[in-house]
This record gives sequence, C-alpha cells and structure tokens, in this order.
Amino acid sequence: MKEDKKTINDILKKSAEREDKFENLVLNLALKKIKGAQKDDEGVYYSKKKKHLITASKTIEGKYIIPEGVQVIDDNAFWGCAYLEEVVIPASVIEIGNEAFSRCLSLKSLVIPKSVTVLGNNPFVGLTSDEVTCESEKFIIENKMLYSADKKTLYSCLTDAAMVIIPKSVEVIQDLAFSRRRNLKKVVIPEGVRIIGSDAFSDCDALEEVTIPSTVETIESYAFAECDRLRTVTFVGEVKDMSRRAFSDCDQLRHIYVPVGNREKTIKQLHFSEENDDIVIEKDVEK
Repeated sequence: MKEDKKTINDILKKSAEREDKFENLVLNLALKKIKGAQKDDEGVYYSKKKKHLITASKTIEGKYIIPEGVQVIDDNAFWGCAYLEEVVIPASVIEIGNEAFSRCLSLKSLVIPKSVTVLGNNPFVGLTSDEVTCESEKFIIENKMLYSADKKTLYSCLTDAAMVIIPKSVEVIQDLAFSRRRNLKKVVIPEGVRIIGSDAFSDCDALEEVTIPSTVETIESYAFAECDRLRTVTFVGEVKDMSRRAFSDCDQLRHIYVPVGNREKTIKQLHFSEENDDIVIEKDVEK
C-alpha cells in the first residue's frame, strides 16, 4: 500500500487545475457546517438531516458504504479521494453531483443504482467503464461511454482509448465529458451535435485536430482548453455562440479553418488580436 500511495502522490503532485477545488470544498463545507453539518467516523460530512452527502476527507481509504437515506451526493463530494477503492451507493440516492468522484485514482468499483435520475457534469472524470457500472434506467453505458437513456446527451467518456467515435444520436456533449482523457488523439464529432459544453475536452493533451460539424450552435467556455498538442480546428459551419475561452491555453494551435465569409466573426468571437488572427483561415469545407 505504501508503494501505491507513493505512486498516487506523485500523480497528484504533477496534476494542476485551473481552479483550486480544495479551497472551494473547504469553503462550501464551512458554510454548510454552520447549518448543522455533521461528520461520521470516516471523515465524511452530511447535512443535518443526512439527506445530502457534502464532502469526504481526502485521506479516506478502501471501501465506503453510504448510509441508506442519503438522497444527494453533492458536487465534488469525493473529489480527489485518491485512496478510495470502492463506494456503495444506496437505493435512496437520486442525484449525483458535478465531479462527485473526480480524480478518485484508486477507485475500482462504483454502481449507479436504479434510483438515480439526475447526474451532474461528469461525476466520473478520470474513471473508466471497468470501475463504473449503471443500473439506472435513466442512463446507459455503451461502448465505454455514459449517455442519457435516449443517447442524446453524452455525460462521460469512460475510456482512455486513443480514438473515439461519438454516435450520431448525440446532440449534447456535456460539460467535462472528455476532460483529462490524455490518450485521446482523435475524436469524431458527428453532424447532429448542437452543444459542446464547458471543459468538454479540456486537458486532452494528445488531441491534435478536431472538426466541428455544421450543426454545432454553442461551444462553451474552456471546451478545448489546455489541449497541449491541438494544432488544427476545422469548422464545417457557423457557430452562433462560441466562448472566447473555448480554446484557452492551446499554445500549439496554428490553424482554424472556417467557411468562406466567417473569418471576421470567428476572430471577434475568440477575441483574437492582430498578432494572432492570421491563424483563422477561410476555406471551402465539405460536410
């Protein structure tokens, strides 16, 4: 276990986040503690009536059983619990919040129970389909991807594969869906996708190029942020609403191809200066 902990600690030291989530967790905990939050013997905090699991100690190890009666696992609840190996979620839980199990580096087993009807933004950042299984009828894991039952919303990529083909049924790529998939070199985004959420592909360090289909209407903040090797982006159509930070900190980005007549709008959307607007190039692009 000592060697495992050393490996995990090394990974944690090398990892950097744009936001200090630990600070946010402490702040949230302090606010909720005033209202009567209480801690169990393993360092996990619950709301006064134990309907909400608020947050867990980052040193929690091994297996943890959430008690019956808990209804909501709050945002970031187990975020960064690097030594946690298994979590048992009771049938009373109906909601799992944003990044609830993100960066649980040792997690081996987690089942989304039938009772869960609401998932936040990718509760499972960094996990794979080997660790996460689903019993809820509201969601489906297929080809190592977690979707809504109708497969219109993609919640989480649960694979470290180098190539992923998103199915044609998908309309929304949720916030953080592919975040930190650092082996991902190529992703095929199909016609039909309308929204690419915040941080959807952030920190995909191996991703070198991406094609945005003509149906995409919205690209939110940091959607492709910190993709260290991203060099080429091709827009097949016009994106109505694109955050200026969609490609933040993509230092190797050299070519952004846009349809003829869209260059000036794209430059304004991304707030490019005269120094770097030459990377936006008009081009006839086939669908």
